[in-house]
Amino acid sequence: MDKHKVIEAYRRGLITLQECGQILGAEKQQLDDLLRVDHSRQPLGSNPFLMVDHF
Repeated sequence: MDKHKVIEAYRRGLITLQECGQILGAEKQQLDDLLRVDHSRQPLGSNPFLMVDHF
């Protein structure tokens, strides 16, 4: 599976950070680095949705 799709699934709340790490075979530090680098990428879908946490 494409790592960017996995990261996008995590950002959309479809999988947990732990599941993301298991799918990618990455440890916490590696995940932090991937998420930081991948942050500048555009969403994968042509019509991405926005998830908001209400605190």
